[in-house]
Amino acid sequence: MATTYIVNNVLVSCLMFFVMIGSSNAKPADIKVICGKAKNPSFCTNYMKSNPKISGADIKTLATITLGSAQTSASIALTKIQSLATKETNPALKKGYTSCVEQYKNTISSLDEANTSLTSGDGPGLNIKVSAAMEGYTTCQDGLSNVKPDPSIVKDTGDFQNVCGIILVISNMM
Repeated sequence: MATTYIVNNVLVSCLMFFVMIGSSNAKPADIKVICGKAKNPSFCTNYMKSNPKISGADIKTLATITLGSAQTSASIALTKIQSLATKETNPALKKGYTSCVEQYKNTISSLDEANTSLTSGDGPGLNIKVSAAMEGYTTCQDGLSNVKPDPSIVKDTGDFQNVCGIILVISNMM
């Protein structure tokens, strides 16, 4: 019994030692390189500077933070568009908003799948799922192109696309 206890303590100590060594080898992500490859470098730089958790983060942590931001953005946008769809009286605009609700739900689902890819360290899978999430937003905007939607929807979509673009760059570096 005592031998088992000692062996377990040694194993746990060794495991913790290797985890600490592995985590100390994680290099901070190179924000300049990432933003230089982003679709909108100035947005990327401002985004990175606006979040203190990003400073010194390694590539996977940076991907986690950025993906979380995209998920939050998509959820907020879904709530906003659902509210607009409920209140809208113009049939064409209501139809566009209702279509967007479905696209945003698909976007959120794709981001959830992207999170699974990120957790498993699957950079290409992360890239594919984030690209799919971006497509939902694009389809929504296409559906609203013939009507005059709430201007905040267009801005929110642009910001979302830029954040997702950062994730795509990061996924290619994983």
